[in-house]
Amino acid sequence: MSIHLDNELRIDRTSAAPLYHQLKQWLSTRIVSGELTPGTQLPGDYELSERLGVSRGVVRQALSELRHDGLVERERGRGTFVSKPKTSQGLIASLHGLAEDAALHGQRIDSTVLRLLESPTGDVVAERLGLDPGTPVVELERLRTLDGEPWVLTVTYIPLALVPGLAAHDFGGGISLYALLRDAYGLEAHSATRSVEAAVTDAREAHLLRMRVGAPLLVLRSVSYGADGRPFEYFVARHRGDRSVFEVRLP
Repeated sequence: MSIHLDNELRIDRTSAAPLYHQLKQWLSTRIVSGELTPGTQLPGDYELSERLGVSRGVVRQALSELRHDGLVERERGRGTFVSKPKTSQGLIASLHGLAEDAALHGQRIDSTVLRLLESPTGDVVAERLGLDPGTPVVELERLRTLDGEPWVLTVTYIPLALVPGLAAHDFGGGISLYALLRDAYGLEAHSATRSVEAAVTDAREAHLLRMRVGAPLLVLRSVSYGADGRPFEYFVARHRGDRSVFEVRLP
């Protein structure tokens, strides 16, 4: 879907507002109001500059700032499109899992299990969980979709001694791991340490998340602690950077 300008934008050359800012504001107002829906293709740089009587530099500056604000995205060889809104997630500021967080926002979460096995832990995971290297853990990798769209790749590690038989469970669909840990094993997070860092997709991640190789990711790492203060779960979640934003609320 593309749009037509229909002479709606009038560049005011007497205004103190820079030309690029006028164009940016005109487009952003239409995007935020919903008049321009996600996926709408904007006119190209040349078309905009010709029809508005401004330089292509003005157009590029306006579109660059809209990309920085997350309102549009450029696809190489195709053009510039109105972005899909990012989903605000409270995973940094709460002890909810993704299933619970999605439910709070009225969204549907589904999971495809990519790996579920019992294995000896490596050095990094052992250090996070306070275990000796080689201690058996349950390793669960899932591709999780939000309202039908691939959203996040998550790998979770839990000491096998705490969850005997966990690898026999079905974690497809919208099953909540946290609910199962609480109800079947008496494990519930009373505190957690979480961090977020930027990364880019490799070939496997790009294929599973339907992104291009090198596209941005937000990587969430978390260690959950029980009532006794001991770690019982470590996970690494690779969220699509073009669809996710983490929200923190302060007192």
